[in-house]
Amino acid sequence: MPPAPADWLAVIEIANHSWLTPAVFLALERSGALPGQPSEIRDYLSFIHGRNRQRNLRLRAQLIEAIGGLNRAGVRPMVLKGAGILLLAPDADIGARMMSDLDLLIADKEKPAADAALGALGYQASQGLHGLWRSADAGVLELHCLNDALEAYGAAIIATARCSSVERDRIQAWLPSPTFRAAHLIMHDQVKEGDYWRGSIDLRHLRDLAALAGEIDWHMLEASLSAAGWWTAAETQLLTLHGLFGVQVPADLTGRLAPRLQHWRRMVQIRHPILAAPLRLAGAMAWLARRIRLGDGPSFTLADFAPRIARKLLQGRRRTIEALMGVHLGPKL
Repeated sequence: MPPAPADWLAVIEIANHSWLTPAVFLALERSGALPGQPSEIRDYLSFIHGRNRQRNLRLRAQLIEAIGGLNRAGVRPMVLKGAGILLLAPDADIGARMMSDLDLLIADKEKPAADAALGALGYQASQGLHGLWRSADAGVLELHCLNDALEAYGAAIIATARCSSVERDRIQAWLPSPTFRAAHLIMHDQVKEGDYWRGSIDLRHLRDLAALAGEIDWHMLEASLSAAGWWTAAETQLLTLHGLFGVQVPADLTGRLAPRLQHWRRMVQIRHPILAAPLRLAGAMAWLARRIRLGDGPSFTLADFAPRIARKLLQGRRRTIEALMGVHLGPKL
């Protein structure tokens, strides 16, 4: 239920930035609060939700077609992140989540057959984008291999997958456990995209975590992420999940000082712009240093550095920072 009066311009600015505008519409509609809001707000939210619903229906059709092609080649993929949500969502909910691509995971030995099957459907590799694409599709298809996932996330996290079979429209896929999906979302944001160091928050993924909360085995989550060495980062995310979405996390998992300080820092960066600048700069430099140390830093040549930065400067400060750091900042606060 929105506060009265609500600062709708601020709400929509944050919702647009976080890719949550369709979810705001659906929440207001289901709570019965939508009719009481200004007409221009209702019309805008309804329009964005409707367009996103159309796009997600196209994405789901694309996903089902791709999995069907893989199944015919003897490959049953695991659906990750938004792909799993799309496959399971009832039609009434399919417009709630905005997404940019479809993620599937396969065994390494299945890669040649998978590439051939998707190639037969017209998919091709894209320069400048991860994954496979077709010009008429609503999104890119990203095909991940198990060994890469093991290297990125660790065997302890992958072990929590405990997949179940999903069947829909005559296609078959593997759906990982809620605990694995939670671990994947946390690792993706906090470690892979550097949110732990930069103090950023992906509200869209926090909303996904909140939806999973009732099915997560919290102590298995702790064990797997502790074994991978990332429990402090995960605990920070769980504190933010509780603070912003009210999710009840076991008290024995969120009592340490370091994660509480990290959560406090995230809130300061959002609420106090003057303090945010040095904190964000320090966090960005720490994360960039880590990536360079691990050999994962952005790569430039002397020939392309100046033209690349010049192009990004014309696109705004955010794009310039993305180019320098070698990362897409995405819908993060």
